Order: sequence, then structure tokens, then C-alpha cells
Amino acid sequence: MIAAPIVLALLLLACPGAEPARIDAPREPASGVALQKGRVVGVHDGDTITVRLSTGTEKVRLVGIDSPELEDARPEYRVFGYAARDYARSRIDGLTVTLEPDSRQPDRDKYTRLLRYVILGDGTNFNEELVRTGYARVFDKFKFDLKARFKEAEAEARRGTLGLWKLPDGPARVLAPAPAP
Repeated sequence: MIAAPIVLALLLLACPGAEPARIDAPREPASGVALQKGRVVGVHDGDTITVRLSTGTEKVRLVGIDSPELEDARPEYRVFGYAARDYARSRIDGLTVTLEPDSRQPDRDKYTRLLRYVILGDGTNFNEELVRTGYARVFDKFKFDLKARFKEAEAEARRGTLGLWKLPDGPARVLAPAPAP
């Protein structure tokens, strides 16, 4: 487990002066899936949360982003995984948010999590905020509607050496091998 003072220090270093990613209003989804409002009841890591909707509780994977893994074999990456989770908890845990689908993404991923943008009450696209502040990178593996905008936010974070852009170059994740039986 990462010591709280280290995570707090990383949080303070990661995003000085970074502006939230605001949008005018949630876009009407082209996919025909309605916008949903719900309360964030859990933050698992920097890109996965649990939201209580009127239809029940759902795990939600944030579209277009990838944050460092909590189980990364590299300690310095693991620290940023915890920092991303803690930042997300501090920003959205307990808030009512709007979940917005993406027209290029399916409704759910292979783990049955909803794939959504998380829009805060003030219009902030939280997915983009995580990229802009260096807590996540753009998930280039998939096409999504706001990719160009997210790439611009990532370029800003890189130029400012924010968050995970302080880490040495390397793959997005290196998971430790499972222990032998």
C-alpha cells in the first residue's frame, strides 16, 4: 500500500493550475442511448467507478482514458495509479453526475461495465479532466467521439509534465506475474 503522504504530495504536484475540461452542456447522444443521472457510490481506480442509477447500481468504465494500474509491477507507476484513484475519489465520490454514451463505443465493454463520459454538474467532462491533469492518458486503442479534444488535453499535460508524464517512458501497464501455485 502507498503511504498517504506520498500520494498527497503527488496529487499536489500533478495538477497545479490545470483548468477543468468544461463543455457547454451534455451532448445529445447519437447512439440513441439516453443520458443517465446517478450518484457516484464508489471509485475503483482512475478510470472505473460505480454509480447508483434509478435502475440499480452499475460499474462504469470512463470512455477514452486509461489511468495507471493499481497492480502495476513498477512501483512508480503504481503510485500514480493510487494518485489517480484518490484524485477521482476527492472530485466525484458522492456526487450526482450525468453519464453520457459515446456514439462510437458499444453500450458495455467485455466486463459488462457501462462505457460513458462522466459529466459533472458544472458541465465538466471528468474523463477529459483526468487527461488534462495527468492522471490518465488517452486510450488510443479505441475510436471515440472526443478523441481529438482528449489528445489536445494530453499534449498539454505532457508539455507541463503533469502527473504520469513525470514517469519514465514505458508501456501503459506492466502487471506482475501471478504467483505460482
